[in-house]
Amino acid sequence: MEATREYRLLPGELPKAERIAIRRHLAPQLLIIATFLIVSFFLASRKAGIGSILGVGIFTGLLLVYMFFVSPQRARRRLAKCWDTYKLTIGADYLLRQQEDTPDIRLPFAGVKRVEHLPGRYVRIIGNERYQVIGIPEGLENFDEVLATISRIAPPENLQRDRSLKSALLTGAGFSAYLVMLWSSSARVVMPLAVIVAGLLIWLFIYMRTSPNISGRNKRFSWMYLLCIGLCVLKVLSLFSRSAPH
Repeated sequence: MEATREYRLLPGELPKAERIAIRRHLAPQLLIIATFLIVSFFLASRKAGIGSILGVGIFTGLLLVYMFFVSPQRARRRLAKCWDTYKLTIGADYLLRQQEDTPDIRLPFAGVKRVEHLPGRYVRIIGNERYQVIGIPEGLENFDEVLATISRIAPPENLQRDRSLKSALLTGAGFSAYLVMLWSSSARVVMPLAVIVAGLLIWLFIYMRTSPNISGRNKRFSWMYLLCIGLCVLKVLSLFSRSAPH
């Protein structure tokens, strides 16, 4: 019987992972949201009074400061915590991913559906069951040895691009659509956006509550999505109340 092997992420690879996370995931989201906020401020200032302009300007400025100075630091701290506590175990017939504040993922070799490899970044082992995914960064010690073992389970499919970048762009676009829905007074704009945004928020809530790759902290934060869905409903109801005959 083959001995059980354990692997951890190399501390020296963390700075590279931080740069990639900020450049390819956080930065696109921030750019989309910041552009929308700035454009919205200038459009709103053309119709608003001095007091409203000042209030919206202060809010926009504080939000931009938070986004560009606080968010990257928080992202680095979260990534460092995940990096330090990550452990991959390869047994005789299974893979086990353990990480602080996230449920363990145990995936038997027989349950592997496919393997995806983005050279220079990571390997993803995808199981037959929903949300059963183990991500392995290339910053793992003895990565070549691990990749050779995984390749014997299922031939890796080489990816040409990072799929999570698309997710980051969609997140930024979704947040912008949510702000448009809240600020607009046109039923033609609000109604379709409210349906789309509420549907996306429901899907995100279910995904975050059920995925073992989401930390406990983010699972608790996911309850905020229900509040945002409630705001969508209130926005639609307010439009109906204004349009109803008195």
